[in-house]
Amino acid sequence: MRITIGSFILQQLRALKVDRIYGVPGDYNLALLETIEHDQECEFIGNCNELNAAYAADGYARLKGAGALITTYGVGDLAALSGIAGAYAESAPVICIAGTPPLHAMQGNALLHHSLADGNFDNVMNCFRQFTVAQALITPENAATEIPRVIACAWQRKKPVYLQLPSDICEVEIEVADNPAPYRLPSSDTSHLQLASAALLERINRAKRPIILIDQMVERYQLQTQVLALADKFAIPLTNMPTAKCAISENTPGWQGGYNGDLSRPELFELMAQSDCILSFGVRLVDSTTGYFSQQIPEQSVVDILPFSLKLDNVSYPAVTASELLQALLEKAPATSQPPLKPLSGPQQKLATPSSEPLDQDYFWQRIRRFIQADDVLVVENGTSGAAIGGMRMPNGVTVVNQPIWGSIGYTLPALLGTMMAAPQRRQLLFIGDGSFQLTAQELSTLLRHEQKPIVFLINNDGYTIERYILGETSSYNDIGSWDYAKLPAVLSPQTQAFCIAVATSQQLEMALEQASRQDQLAFIEVKLPMMDSPPAMKEFCRRCNSFNFGLHNPRRIA
Repeated sequence: MRITIGSFILQQLRALKVDRIYGVPGDYNLALLETIEHDQECEFIGNCNELNAAYAADGYARLKGAGALITTYGVGDLAALSGIAGAYAESAPVICIAGTPPLHAMQGNALLHHSLADGNFDNVMNCFRQFTVAQALITPENAATEIPRVIACAWQRKKPVYLQLPSDICEVEIEVADNPAPYRLPSSDTSHLQLASAALLERINRAKRPIILIDQMVERYQLQTQVLALADKFAIPLTNMPTAKCAISENTPGWQGGYNGDLSRPELFELMAQSDCILSFGVRLVDSTTGYFSQQIPEQSVVDILPFSLKLDNVSYPAVTASELLQALLEKAPATSQPPLKPLSGPQQKLATPSSEPLDQDYFWQRIRRFIQADDVLVVENGTSGAAIGGMRMPNGVTVVNQPIWGSIGYTLPALLGTMMAAPQRRQLLFIGDGSFQLTAQELSTLLRHEQKPIVFLINNDGYTIERYILGETSSYNDIGSWDYAKLPAVLSPQTQAFCIAVATSQQLEMALEQASRQDQLAFIEVKLPMMDSPPAMKEFCRRCNSFNFGLHNPRRIA
């Protein structure tokens, strides 16, 4: 059939169930935006800037399976690049579509605005090659093959990709198949799959102290059901890296808590150190997720299961898809004679009685633990929020969206816009610090404009508390401007009906939570906390960060 290039791009995005596309208008992308304007199934969501659009597409991808944003060439592309890099680090399949100057101008090396005015149109593409797994400049000749190829790479590898669409070819018609092939993961080599599943079964059967360790891969490739079936069939305990918080239910029998090096539960840390078979699902041992490389994981015990390969006992098995490997393993294995696994016992903490005393981090997070419900989406900024939520035992069905590896502050507010539109039926809570909020605060106006109704907790502790703990507790560079945060929704959307309040005591917090739970509108709760108050895990992480970063010239060491 014949279809315009712009419509073909939208068709391919719809095949991945993408129906919201984020971005900022610019002269080079207007033809594609006009196509979306008249499309019945896709909606363009205009953001305040391109970085926020990239964050929103990332948040949308976490819950929907893929996300997309539209930028304009040069100024828009490069403004979005940090968000694209974050999607790469955190394995979020985001399709970045850039409207570029007309094809004839690029081929003729014209000196144009939004470029460096040197006739070079390769430089932006070269930047995106470093942070995406596939790229293409679309032409009428290659559109029918390159657009599906690039989008398929995002779907298969769970990483961002980049397409450049010249402004003068969006309405050009091309010939494509009447029934486009659906996007699928590659299948395994049959022989390799049989060998790999047999070897893995033998490895598990001879293990005395096996354990399953999962990372983001399990959630991104939707392997949760198979991993839980594996744990149940062989009676193998499970744990997860901080990057896979809530990828499996934390009430699953055999779940041992989250693994974060020697910051883990002592029993889990010892269990990992003594294991003779660690079924590792896409695990990356990063400083921020291992307590600064404090893990003790016997290298000879690791069975490295990746999306499309397996490595065990120094033998590599390529062309083996993880889902097919698990299925083959479950079919081969007889029922275990091991006793069934038991759920981890929950914390037994009694909450203090609300009072008029100043609120602190300890009370706030204990109260939030009781406020979180099954199936909530928690969007959690790095900092005190990330440390506190990371240490909580969550109800079933909770999804945690965060950025522990790339760690770009300000990510979560625009990401919330994406998660809200990807899963509008779920209650969504944002926890963001005042320093992080100031980076992307304007995206609150987009949430209000589209009548989104999350509950936002703004943690106001007067600046960059993490950085104060790492270095410069009283230094001016860790200070920020003092905003009246709870009044911002009314400034950004004068007609808003949002519920807005600032709380400084536990009694005020109780009343705010009660009202927020009853409201059918956005709730914005500014929580005033002491500057140097922080969860203990955050303080220890900052101490290690200081020691790791500054060496012999560390000012604290010298002092």
